[in-house]
Amino acid sequence: MFTARLIEALVRSERLELKFAYRGKQIPAKWVQTALRQNCGACVHDALAQEPQRYNKKIDRHAPLLFPSAKSHHGHADREASTIHDLSTLFMPETHEDANVAHHIDTLHEELKSNEVVFCVSEATRAALITAFPSAAPKIRVLYQYVEWPEEFETMDRNLPAVRLGPYAVVVGTLEPRKNLQLLVRALANREIARSNFTFVIVGRKGWLIDELLSSLTPQHRERIVFTGFVSEFIKYRLIRHCEFMIYPSLYEGFGIPALEATSLGKPVLASRTSSFPEVIGAAGVYFDPLSVSEFVDAFKEIRSPRKAAELKRASLVEARKFDWRRMATPVLDWVDA
Repeated sequence: MFTARLIEALVRSERLELKFAYRGKQIPAKWVQTALRQNCGACVHDALAQEPQRYNKKIDRHAPLLFPSAKSHHGHADREASTIHDLSTLFMPETHEDANVAHHIDTLHEELKSNEVVFCVSEATRAALITAFPSAAPKIRVLYQYVEWPEEFETMDRNLPAVRLGPYAVVVGTLEPRKNLQLLVRALANREIARSNFTFVIVGRKGWLIDELLSSLTPQHRERIVFTGFVSEFIKYRLIRHCEFMIYPSLYEGFGIPALEATSLGKPVLASRTSSFPEVIGAAGVYFDPLSVSEFVDAFKEIRSPRKAAELKRASLVEARKFDWRRMATPVLDWVDA
């Protein structure tokens, strides 16, 4: 989604003629347009696999080249930049599979060395990168994301039956250790939460090392926690739009786009007081120590207070408006024009 939003922002700026490459070779813009419509990049790989001999033109090395994520190879262009999304693979490698750590870290030093500019998705990520690689500081710029839901979602939602889950909070993200779902499970043993009629809806596919947590759930837990698995963008929109608030208990996030998705729909966020959350959520959040069940419970009670909820709802829309396509496009345009 980050790449799709960035392309859309740059197209809307009307300041660049965009060309696209895959593994160092130019690819037709229509492939990228199809991928954006389908919200799936696999079609680019499939199209290239069908006729690889037709698409072997090297990219123009005099044009600035931006990698939207990790850069495993360098030297394709005279001016290169890449994007650092988070550094949890460096600072918290135990929360990732070894292959994922290797993908992001093994070539990071060369990536930074060969870049003219390094884009980080938040000030928190920028600060973490400078801690690990102080010499990269002059190159680093912040590239914020934004959220825009398809216009038809509101009408589609309005024409469907109401979501019948009772009062609920939504948690969005791949189910994996870094997302800290065990905190939520432990919190269900608290008398205050156990006596409430509140449901926790967890949206996302199963990831690494999650089976042990799922197998530990009691029948009482399963009455209160709903696992949806992977859902479409529209279903995610519906679940966020009709929740009371979002919960984001992660130990670390580079940006945390679901939090911005929530605030864009006027929903506050109960979030860990860590990494990028205060930066992205701002006054629309109630924060807690991600290792403290008691702090989570206190924050849960606070965010459900009617007066606090009304205040946070107003703040949510204000905070969300700070992130738009112009803010995302500007750092890239400034780099290209330099």
